[in-house]
Amino acid sequence: MKNSVSIVIPTFNRAALLPRAIDSALAQTLPAEVIVCDHGSSDETPAVAARYGERIRYIRRERDQGPIVCWREGVESANGNLVHFNFDDDWSDATFLERTVPLMREDVGFVYTRSMIHRSDGTPIRMMLRHPGGIRPMAQVVQFLLLEQLPISPGCALFRRRDVLKNLVAEVPGAQGRYGRNSGVGEDLLLFLLASLDYPYYAHVPEPLANFLAHDSSITTEAAATGRMAELADAYALAKQYYLDQPRAMPLRRGLGGAAMRLQWKLSRA
Repeated sequence: MKNSVSIVIPTFNRAALLPRAIDSALAQTLPAEVIVCDHGSSDETPAVAARYGERIRYIRRERDQGPIVCWREGVESANGNLVHFNFDDDWSDATFLERTVPLMREDVGFVYTRSMIHRSDGTPIRMMLRHPGGIRPMAQVVQFLLLEQLPISPGCALFRRRDVLKNLVAEVPGAQGRYGRNSGVGEDLLLFLLASLDYPYYAHVPEPLANFLAHDSSITTEAAATGRMAELADAYALAKQYYLDQPRAMPLRRGLGGAAMRLQWKLSRA
């Protein structure tokens, strides 16, 4: 079956940032369906979406039920068999889909790219995910996800629609507090970890084709500014344990085995 792609843009009260996200989705060199899913925005978001007319599909709900409900509705409404999340404060390079879709073989669970973090004035701050490129054994990226404090963002990844609907959990069991249930913290990590259970390989494009904005209302920036990084890490640790409790989960490699894998990863970086 020929691949088709839907770009899902979940949004909430970011009318000023939303046009950049939509424009980058519409500018893809590999055309895609663009879905903007707005749950409860009280700003000018409906007017922004209206300017795009039939070039996008705009889904509006008057009540905010949390990010995961919004993400899921966008994916449930998608016609493509592949899905890319482009969050409302992010934007993708025009070749994002052109470079990632060909790597989505039947035995590849997901594809992700390097990402660039930008200041509010557009100045690049740093590049993330300097990982080896190409199609690689799933065990390598699983070990990375289990060892790192923060996950890979779904905003730099391409998934199968069916896998997102299967693996985007409504909440991480036992999650509590600020980064508890239906916050997007933990649920984003599990998109990757739970998908890894069904495929032997993943793929990575070693170029920064996804762009993220560092600003006060982003989760990681806010956590760092308010001294909540430990609380954020605890939330992700709970998600990792949920994955490790699955019957086919890959165990975290420690000792010499883990050191050897990390050395191989380092030496094979592009």
